[in-house]
Amino acid sequence: MTLTGRTSLKATTSVLILCMACSAPDTGRKDRAAEGYLKIIAAEINRPTNGPDLEFLIEATSYRDVFLRRSAVRALGRLENPALINDLAHHIEDSQAAVRVEAVNALAQAVHGSDGAPVLQIFLARIGSEHDERVLGAFARALGRLRLGDEDQGSALELLLSLGNLDPVQIPPKLAEGLALGLEALARRSGGELLGDRAKGQLVSMLRYRSADEQTAARVRALALLTLRHAEAITGRYVDASLRDPDPDARIIAAASLDLMPPALRTEFTRRAIGDQSLRVSVEAIGQLANHPSNILKCQWLNTALEETDIRPIRALALEALGEPCPDISAQQQILMDAVSEIGVTNSTEWLAPARALVSLARIAPELAEAALPQFLEHENAFVRSYAATTAALLGQSDVLRVLSRDPIPNVRTAAIQLLAARDSESIDELLVSQLSTDDPQLLMTAARLLENSPLGLQAASATLLAFERISASQRETSRDARRALLERVNEFGNATMTSRLEPFLRDFDPQVATDIASILERWSGQSRQSSPELLPRGDLPNPAELYELRHSEVILHMERGGEIVIRALPDVALTNAQRFVRLANEGYFDGLTFHRWEPGFVIQGGSPGANEYSGDGLYTRDEVDLLPHWRGTVGLSTRGHDTGDAQIFINLAHNVRLNHDYTIFGVVVDGMEDIVDLVVEGDVITRAEVRVGT
Repeated sequence: MTLTGRTSLKATTSVLILCMACSAPDTGRKDRAAEGYLKIIAAEINRPTNGPDLEFLIEATSYRDVFLRRSAVRALGRLENPALINDLAHHIEDSQAAVRVEAVNALAQAVHGSDGAPVLQIFLARIGSEHDERVLGAFARALGRLRLGDEDQGSALELLLSLGNLDPVQIPPKLAEGLALGLEALARRSGGELLGDRAKGQLVSMLRYRSADEQTAARVRALALLTLRHAEAITGRYVDASLRDPDPDARIIAAASLDLMPPALRTEFTRRAIGDQSLRVSVEAIGQLANHPSNILKCQWLNTALEETDIRPIRALALEALGEPCPDISAQQQILMDAVSEIGVTNSTEWLAPARALVSLARIAPELAEAALPQFLEHENAFVRSYAATTAALLGQSDVLRVLSRDPIPNVRTAAIQLLAARDSESIDELLVSQLSTDDPQLLMTAARLLENSPLGLQAASATLLAFERISASQRETSRDARRALLERVNEFGNATMTSRLEPFLRDFDPQVATDIASILERWSGQSRQSSPELLPRGDLPNPAELYELRHSEVILHMERGGEIVIRALPDVALTNAQRFVRLANEGYFDGLTFHRWEPGFVIQGGSPGANEYSGDGLYTRDEVDLLPHWRGTVGLSTRGHDTGDAQIFINLAHNVRLNHDYTIFGVVVDGMEDIVDLVVEGDVITRAEVRVGT
C-alpha cells in the first residue's frame, strides 16, 4: 500500500499560522501591546463577574489597537456570562472586520449553554448590513450553535441558509466554511431533524464546493458530508462521490459511513476504502469492518490486510476485528496465534498487536488464549498486563484478576478491580479498601466508587477519609475527581464523630470540595455550614520579552520509536495553556511519558504522569476557547469539566468540530503529522520534549 495522503501539515497549516501572526501586534510596538495583552489575559483568567477586572475588560474593548480590542472582546465572551450581551453587542459594528468576527463569536460564547434567543435578535438586526465574508461566515457558524426554542431555531436556520443563497461556486471561502460549521453544529445538536429539503440541498451542493483556497474548500466538502450523515440523508451516491474526493478528509467521512450503506454497496465501497492511497482512510475502513457481519469476505479482507502490511494501526484494528468467529475458524485461530506469539520475540514497543490478538483469541478460542496468557501476565509493559486483565476476565479467571489487583502499577490494579467488580459475585470490598493506600487519583476514584453500598460501612468511611486527608495534603487541584469520590463514601458511611477531621476542609483550596464538605457537615449536624475556600496562588504570566519568545516557540516531541512531532505554540490563541505546555517541556515533564489513548480517526492523547485520565500537573488552567476550529493537526487540552486543564494534550487526527467552543486549542502540529502522528498508537513513549525558539 502506498502511504501517501495530503501534503505535509507543515505546509497546509502555514496559512493558518501566518494569519495569526498577521493579527499580532506590530513589532515596533510589541512591548506596549504585549503589556496590554497580558493585562487582558490576567483579568480574563480571574473569571470576574463584577469589580475592577470586569470593568477593565469592558474598557479594553474600546482600545485603538485592533489586536487588543479583539482580545478583550474574546475575553468577555470566554466569561460565558449572558449579562454581558449588551457590552458585546455594539462591537459587531466595529470598523474592523476582525473585531466584528470576534464579537459575533463572543456573543455566541456568552450564551454557551444557556438561552440564545437574545443573541439571535441582535444577529437578526445586524446581519443584513454586513458584507464582509469573514464576518458573514462567523454569523453562520454562530447561528448553528445557539441554543434556541423550536420557533427561534427555525428562524436561525432560515437566516443561515439565506447566507448561502448563491451558486455554490460563488460562495466565498470563509462564508462557505462558516456555513458548513453552522449547519454541522445545528444538525449534530438536533439529530438532523431540523434540516429540511432546502438545507439538505445546500449541503449536497457543498459536496462539490471548490475555490482557490483548496484547504478551506476540502474542509467544506468534508463537513457537508458529515452533516448529511447527522441528518440521516447520506446516500450511496454521495459516499461514492466522496470516496473519489481528492482530499482524504472527505474520503474518511465516506469510509466512516460504510455501516449506513446497503450490503450491495457496502462491499464495493469497503474494497475501495481499504485500498485507498491514504493510510487514514484505510485505517477508518478497517475499523468499520468491526461493524460488518462476520462473513467470508470480511475475514478475507482482514486476513489480506494483515498479510500485506506491518503498519501498526492497521494490524491492531484488524486483529481486534477478528474477535468474532469467521467461517474458517481454524485459519482465524492460526492468524491470532501467530500474532500472539510475537509478544515473546518483538521489542517492548511492539506489544499492541499481540495484546489485541490475545483478547480476540479469548473470545473465539478460550483454551488457546489461556495457554498464552502467562507470557502477558509477566510482561514488563503495564499496558500489556492491563490487556491480560481483560483476557482473564473473558476467561473467567477471577484468581488471576486478584493477582493483578496487587500489580505495582496503579493502572493495572484499576483494570483488575473494575473487571472483578463487574463479574465476581464474591465480595471484594476488603480488596477495594486495600487499594486506598495509593496516591494514584484514578485508582482511588475507582475504588471509592466501587465501594458504594459496601457492607463494610464505617470501615469504608474511615479508609476513604484517611485517603482523602492524605492526597489533600499534596494540594493538587487535579486530584479533584478522586477527592470528591472519596467524600461520597465518607458522606454515605461516616458520621458526626468525623466532624473535627472534616471542618478544616471548609477552607479547602478547591471550592467544589469545600462545598462538598459543608454539605456533609450540614447533613450530620442539621445546622447550616459555610465553606470559605482558600484558593491556591496561580502561576505568573510571562513578561513581554517572554511572550515574544513564546510566540516563536516550538516543542519537539522525540518519540521512542523514532521521529519527531513538532508543535507550534499559539499564545495568541491560548496564552496560559501554551505557556504551561512550553514551560513543562523545558522542565522535562513530558520526558518518558506516553500517549495512553489512541482513538483512530479521532485523537491521540497523552502527557499524563499516570498514563491515565486523572493524573496531571498540579494546578488547573482555565479554558481558552477560540474561533480556531479543531481541525486535524490542532493540539488541544484535555479537561474533565469547565476550567480543569491538567496539562494532558491531545492531537486531533481528524476535523473534530464537535469539540469546538468547549475545548482549548493551544498549539498546532507543523511537522510529523502524517509520518509520525498518524502512526502513533496506545502506549507510545515520548522519550524527550525539546523547546526550540525561532526568530
